[in-house]
Amino acid sequence: MHSIMNRFTLGKIVKFFLHLHYDIRVTGEEVLRDNSVHLVMPNHSAYIDPVILFAEEWWLPMCPMSDERFVRHSVYGRFLKMADVMEVPDLTKSAMTREEGVEATRQLSRVAIDTLAAGKPVCLYPSGHVMLVNREVIGNRRVAYEVCRELPEGVRVILCRMWGLEHSWFSKLSTNWKWRRTVTIHFEDRTDDVRNWAQTLNRRDFNARLEEWYNERANE
Repeated sequence: MHSIMNRFTLGKIVKFFLHLHYDIRVTGEEVLRDNSVHLVMPNHSAYIDPVILFAEEWWLPMCPMSDERFVRHSVYGRFLKMADVMEVPDLTKSAMTREEGVEATRQLSRVAIDTLAAGKPVCLYPSGHVMLVNREVIGNRRVAYEVCRELPEGVRVILCRMWGLEHSWFSKLSTNWKWRRTVTIHFEDRTDDVRNWAQTLNRRDFNARLEEWYNERANE
């Protein structure tokens, strides 16, 4: 109960302040209300989008995966722990060898799979980094592919597309300042498709299907 109250209080406070600057529009949210265990996989357009996602869906106890640099931060870490964050290794460390990186990725995938099997929803960003160009690029990343190949029975895969934060202060793209910025969040249950892609495609082609969905904005 204490954890739920922390999430409720933090989510409401953060949501209030976010709405002072952002006009946030959410569609497809009903797919999260079916009492299933969910693997939520959003695109990653800017550093602020995990905060917006957490604040808008504060009622859903997703276990987000976050880089150890942020989890161990004296300020950010406190808020992340309130959100039941799962700490993951910093895969960008220059001192990490390729073999160490592959092993760390496998461990990360295992943690996500075991968490889902335990009945806890997981939030996983397939790209693992914010957008560096004006489109989502996952490339040859491993984690989403490996997790989806071993999805526990009954887990629903919810893809989440968020747009409107490109060129904001929190983006890595050139900044285009706006006092009011419209942000669209769209959820879609793609369980059957994602399971099929993970079983029939190689990793790069699997990621390409995700990229295609993330970069489709015709209906938003």
